[in-house]
Amino acid sequence: MNPRRLWIGLGQIPIAMGDKRANVAQIFHTISAAAAHHCDVVVLPECSLAGWLSPEAKTLAEPIPGALTRKLCTRARHYGMAIVLGMEERVNGRVFNTALFINGDGRILLRHRKINELEEGRALYGPGTSLQVAEWKGRTIGLSICADSWRPEITDALYLMGARMIFSPSAWAIAPGQEKTNLEWITGTYRQRIGDRDLYFISPNGVGPVTEGPWKGRVLQGNSLIVGPKGTVHACGQTNEPELLCWEMP
Repeated sequence: MNPRRLWIGLGQIPIAMGDKRANVAQIFHTISAAAAHHCDVVVLPECSLAGWLSPEAKTLAEPIPGALTRKLCTRARHYGMAIVLGMEERVNGRVFNTALFINGDGRILLRHRKINELEEGRALYGPGTSLQVAEWKGRTIGLSICADSWRPEITDALYLMGARMIFSPSAWAIAPGQEKTNLEWITGTYRQRIGDRDLYFISPNGVGPVTEGPWKGRVLQGNSLIVGPKGTVHACGQTNEPELLCWEMP
């Protein structure tokens, strides 16, 4: 039996560096908006609590499970909608760059810690050491985070484990004016990773200025992406503008 069609929401939200209260408000607003559009899943960017490379992550990161994830699970169960979120996770004084998949029953189905952390982030975030897949609505899904997708080994491993949908919260940031060039590189990289395989990358990005940390002066450019078989771009967000993209997956 073929799985039914799915509505996927990409939450291209503004990320206020170091302002967890504002960011969490945006997260829950976007979850409600996606539910109003009858999405089966809403996917939100990498490090959505403090912003990628924000030194505030050391104090703003949360345990999993914790107060925030309990609220997210309650909201997912209320709407019967899955939620994918990139967040900063605290474990015994360490911080991890983590993504969660919470299903519509309000259960954390997958947790992934970023493996291919860029050099700029290694002093802040601990390294991930494992990959997982799960079954959801008749499909095998996996999680990665942003630059994990730049390593072919990670994509290959998830595919060999059965994943045909990879949810990949991201934080693509670039010098103002370089957004088009960066988008072309990211799209081209996804096409290389997919090749001739039956595989989808589902990657939301935030928007807004990077105001602290080693990438201060860059901008989160938006341009959230869904790229599928044969490198087809099924959805691409606006540049530097917040929005909720909704796409029906066959």
